[in-house]
Amino acid sequence: MPTAHLISGLPCSGKTSYSAALREETGAVLFSLDYWLITTHGRYSIGAVGHEEHVRRVLAGRHLISGLALESLERGVDVILDDGFFLREHRQQQIAVFERISTKGSVVRVKTHVVQVPLPTLRVRLAKRNADLPPYNFEVNPELIEQFSAMYEQPQADEGAELVVVDGTAPFSKKFELPTRTEYSPR
Repeated sequence: MPTAHLISGLPCSGKTSYSAALREETGAVLFSLDYWLITTHGRYSIGAVGHEEHVRRVLAGRHLISGLALESLERGVDVILDDGFFLREHRQQQIAVFERISTKGSVVRVKTHVVQVPLPTLRVRLAKRNADLPPYNFEVNPELIEQFSAMYEQPQADEGAELVVVDGTAPFSKKFELPTRTEYSPR
């Protein structure tokens, strides 16, 4: 049974590092939204392009990624969507897309991995990341982390996917060992 892994969490929570470790563990195909956005549009700031344009780019990128992920799942290949999935509505929309495969005879399991890190830790990580920005990461204005935190809707077990809670404060080893995870089945 192929599995779709949705990775949810705030900027600097460790989503991309966790996704890379999960890819090593599962052999899944990894789709990183930031990689697609930066490759397609170049590195930009939300303030420079405006919130509406950024959201348009994110939704377009998700649409393209979703189509390729769907094709992979139909072929029996696991996928990881390193996206953030801040909003419950967006997670449920993506879960529904993958559930449609299950109605066609193939069964797909969907897991939402929520990478949790306390806000003070996120602030420290953000300052370090902004000072030495990796190639496929966006610089995030420190004030935005507060806004993102306020708008983030914590994933719940009733969203239609298995819920995996990840301790994002645990360091990732060079061997890509995964941190402590707690799994919950959907209700």
